[in-house]
Amino acid sequence: MSAWSERKLIEKISKGSKGKQPGVLLSIGDDCCELATGSSSLISTDTLVESVHFDLTFHPPYSLGRKSIAVNLSDIAAMGGVPRFVLLSLCLPEDLKQEWINQWLEGAFSMLGEFDCSLVGGDTVKGRQLVLGITVLGEALPCGAVYRSGASEGDTIWVSGILGAAGAGLALLNHEKKHSGSVDFSSYRSLCAAHLDPTPQVFLGQELARSGYVTAMQDISDGLATDLAHLCRASGVRAEIESDAFPMTRETSAAADFLGVEVEDLLLRAGEDYQLVFTVQAGAEKKFIAFMEQQKQQLTRVGIITAGNGVFLQKQSGTTEISFQGYEH
Repeated sequence: MSAWSERKLIEKISKGSKGKQPGVLLSIGDDCCELATGSSSLISTDTLVESVHFDLTFHPPYSLGRKSIAVNLSDIAAMGGVPRFVLLSLCLPEDLKQEWINQWLEGAFSMLGEFDCSLVGGDTVKGRQLVLGITVLGEALPCGAVYRSGASEGDTIWVSGILGAAGAGLALLNHEKKHSGSVDFSSYRSLCAAHLDPTPQVFLGQELARSGYVTAMQDISDGLATDLAHLCRASGVRAEIESDAFPMTRETSAAADFLGVEVEDLLLRAGEDYQLVFTVQAGAEKKFIAFMEQQKQQLTRVGIITAGNGVFLQKQSGTTEISFQGYEH
């Protein structure tokens, strides 16, 4: 006997989803949902697998529900778009407790609500392993989507927010799992939150697109070393970034010392920051800064685009290529 019922789960999901929203002609309850969209569509999907992308021993279901949606919304943010609709495909073990599912759904619905996004359908199946599949559909702004492929020589490279916090949080949680009682989490709350419950930069992505000065953009999910390399490859350019320019917190540096790891690895290679890396048109930095001042967002210039290919880290000791040194799926 399964600990949960597919029929009852679908009923709960249907009740938890919003009522009829603009653009939704037919929602959950038929073979397909029916949507009406008036502009170009942005579509992204992610699959999160237990023990690969999340660890249930320390990831609470509510925050995992939020994160499951957030990682998809981050892809829409990376193109400066507006998320509209979400589909869920859930593979749930038979012995998974109904209360766990309820908390996961509450978290998912809370993240959807923050960005006025509607759940419009999906699928549920029983399986041996917990697998969460999420597809998000969005719309480009009238100014158009921002691609990875628009960077040119002379453009400057920027990142939003701080780097390395999520990677540090995950490393701390894994350390505590192996050495119970060893981590003083009161000193690292922000780092753990960055991993367990990240915030997608949806509204910032839209403002960057509206500015008209951003030439290429990518979200930072696999680490700056890898994600910037994707942008450079798509644009056919080389990135030169400065080691002392990366925005970080004292907690990240302290965590690196405690864990005995290089802070550079957390900043460049750990991943899951879900911030944005983007390029600003050469010669337009002052206009861009003036446009973005009212947004009160932390934006940091970290380098410049040059002719060539790859991502190169500049340090006092010399220049090293770091292309695709982040997380590998």
